Amino acid sequence: MSYCPRCGIKLPEDARFCPNCGASIYRIVKPRAAEIHLTGSLKSRALIFLAVYILCISITLIGASARIERREADEIMKEMNKLENTIKSAGVQIIFGNNFIHALIMFIPAVGPCWGAYILYNTGRVFAAYSLIYNVDPTVLFLTIFIHPFAWMEYLAYTLAMSESLWVVYAALKRNFKNEIIIASVIIAICSVILLLAALIETALITPI
Repeated sequence: MSYCPRCGIKLPEDARFCPNCGASIYRIVKPRAAEIHLTGSLKSRALIFLAVYILCISITLIGASARIERREADEIMKEMNKLENTIKSAGVQIIFGNNFIHALIMFIPAVGPCWGAYILYNTGRVFAAYSLIYNVDPTVLFLTIFIHPFAWMEYLAYTLAMSESLWVVYAALKRNFKNEIIIASVIIAICSVILLLAALIETALITPI
């Protein structure tokens, strides 16, 4: 209910001028709350996520199954032993920091998926080195890490990052870039929590009490 600011008469709801004195009526229109629109449907985003997750696993398996020389395997083992000692002394910060930086790069449009593929392939090479030295099937060795929840969580975060980088590109083409950046920011926060929990679990397994 509103009244004319000049003569005080009660005004109709949609009045632009006072029917009594003719004064102009200025109305304050409250802006609508900002709405965030998904670039794609939930179903399409779920399908892309699943496809990227399978691709991440496949790339790691390709790296694990690739031929590796004994000399390279020994070098990789030396680096892994150094990393394990660093983790024991520095704790969860090393694992979380390293994984989160990689995940952030994976969010970058176009560059992110390429970086992710490179990192996951090299992760597979680590399994290839272990399999050569300990004479274990690399595929079996790789699959055994999924006994632990941190492996699922790390691949979940990387998949979220790479799939979101694809959606950012698509959103830019569809002129929905601003909304997608907001969504990407939320997903980055989710990935940070996932990777932190994964790092805590992995550290506990490496450095048991």
